[in-house]
Amino acid sequence: MSQLAERLSALAEAGTRTLTFQALDLPASVVRDEVAAVAAGPFAPLLAQAVARALDDADPAWAGTAALFPAGFAEQSSLLAFNSALETLLDSPAAAKALAKALNGALLDDLAETVNGMPLLAAARLEGAVRLAASSAVAPFRVWETLTELPPEGPDDFLERLPRILGVALDCWAQQESTVTAAVRDLLVHLSVDEASDVDALFELGCDRLRSALSASDLPGICQQMSEARSLFAAAEAAEEAREDATAYLAVCDAVLGFTAGDAARVASAASRIEQALERRGAWLHGTHQPSWMQPRRSAEIAWSRLLLQLKTASQHLGETAWLEPWQALDAVLGAYCAARTVQPLSSGDSAEGLAALIEPAIEDGFLRREALLNTLRLAAARPQGAFDQATAATIIARIDARETSPAAIRQSSDEDDEDPGGDLDSERLHRLAPTLVRRIGPRRALHLTKGMDDAAILDIEGLTHDSDVGRLSATDPLIVPTLDRFLEELATHEDFTGYVRQTFSVLVKQTLLFLKTRSDLTRTSLVGPTKKEQPPPYDYRRKPEKGQRTALEWDLQRDFHQWLLTGQLQGIVQVEPTDVGMGRADVMVVFGPVRYLTEIKKDATDNTRTHIENKYLTQEAEYTNTSSPFGQLLVLDLTPKTTTQGTRRINELAWLATHRPKGATIDRCVIAGVVTGNRITPAAYSR
Repeated sequence: MSQLAERLSALAEAGTRTLTFQALDLPASVVRDEVAAVAAGPFAPLLAQAVARALDDADPAWAGTAALFPAGFAEQSSLLAFNSALETLLDSPAAAKALAKALNGALLDDLAETVNGMPLLAAARLEGAVRLAASSAVAPFRVWETLTELPPEGPDDFLERLPRILGVALDCWAQQESTVTAAVRDLLVHLSVDEASDVDALFELGCDRLRSALSASDLPGICQQMSEARSLFAAAEAAEEAREDATAYLAVCDAVLGFTAGDAARVASAASRIEQALERRGAWLHGTHQPSWMQPRRSAEIAWSRLLLQLKTASQHLGETAWLEPWQALDAVLGAYCAARTVQPLSSGDSAEGLAALIEPAIEDGFLRREALLNTLRLAAARPQGAFDQATAATIIARIDARETSPAAIRQSSDEDDEDPGGDLDSERLHRLAPTLVRRIGPRRALHLTKGMDDAAILDIEGLTHDSDVGRLSATDPLIVPTLDRFLEELATHEDFTGYVRQTFSVLVKQTLLFLKTRSDLTRTSLVGPTKKEQPPPYDYRRKPEKGQRTALEWDLQRDFHQWLLTGQLQGIVQVEPTDVGMGRADVMVVFGPVRYLTEIKKDATDNTRTHIENKYLTQEAEYTNTSSPFGQLLVLDLTPKTTTQGTRRINELAWLATHRPKGATIDRCVIAGVVTGNRITPAAYSR
């Protein structure tokens, strides 16, 4: 045994928590000479810890030694040692970046020979290379070449792990390289008739068709691809070793196809099957081998819950005019697919660096998103308590409903929208007042929709468009995703956080967090609109009042949050209304069928700490949960002075789960508490 291996073994036996090159207490020349040999042996995981630590600390004395690790690692023959060492390196952003090119070569060199001799190790090496390429740590060309040269036959141990790796490749590069994706699809077709890989290959082919459906440019194209995806998911479900997620996606396809056909019974049946499949899906994921970097995050559950709620509501109201189009359901399908298929190739932790490596499927969704937005605007205009006056609402509904819906007309309109209609005054005003609307539906369509409207009406449309845009949870959001995951883990410990309550409350919490995030951004003009020099400054309840402006009130936050819920991602599946509950007046009540959740709105100009907020307001909000589920929300407008605070806090510091149990009670009341920072000054003011 070499000196380096002996020292690594001794430090591990002594219980050393973090192995470093300094802790080895060996001459640098000895370590350098023995790194490659140890990297190829059983102590590679221990050495990888020292390598990662040296690169994380940017230690110049050991950087050259650390760079020698991949050359020896290419000779590693132990699957356990390989996986452990690779995870250590990829969990370190600095190590992954510094060693990516050399690691890529070590993983892919002589891969074909390794497939026959050590198939499980070959699959692990290919998986590692795909992880590096998917995260853009290295250029993907070497991986693409390897994927196109993979043989359709081989040892079962290699083939059974191949479909999911190929599925990641399609998710990442389906829009980039047609030659590669065609080869990957052909390989999946071959694997779909191999006993070792058939179920997983059929499932990945179904996901590929579903992704194509979500990227289609017209409704007939969506339906055709969805029908093909359904057939593949049905084959995966019918197999002897069926997958629960195949059952869920099969029901999704049935629901959407039933939706487009106006078949309420089919949609209702599919929604019920989705609900049952999702209840079993967690157990399926837990009971089968799946690498941690491919595991869906907890927040993906919320996207599925929103889809389920959309379908349940659609099955009840499919005959109504507002539900004649399937865009909201398809939008929810897109969100669920992206959330479930997002991978985290370079880190399994919850650090900001790790979250930056989250990779969503690459989907061209412009057509679907545009139609979903137009339907959202129409639904908002059709509500009696909506955001528009009657004349504007009537104009919006008429112009959206009168648009041509044939595939040819849609494609032609899409092509025209790529071109700016010109520099006339109306176009310039539209770009100035509603840039988000222009980006989402194109300049020509936006100009037609807003023609003849005054500035206030255009700003209202821009506000709804902006909320629709930012009201989506990106599966790669480094701030909201880990916060949601944490909330779901904490809420899961409550015995009542199950079934319909779990589905509905988690969806509400997501929208509340996104509301808090958007209201922390002071650059959004759509909340208050732009102003001209001769006009008084606009009133924004989040900012420190200008001269002559009033102090912000609870009502300002209540109205803003109320409108956000009515016209955001929950529109169509939620009722929002103030009501008398528990001998008091709740500020915002959200109703999901038989379940209701109350959000209490407060303002405080004296103290914005968690302890103060919980001591002063938590009991009141918890009291409102006595006649429904034991879950609620508390939003506090923080009006404390900000001139001496050295800045404001982040959303994950301003939102938390609080619990309250009255004396003699046996059930905890769980309240999501959030602070909207008011009385704010601009960031530049802190430098004065």
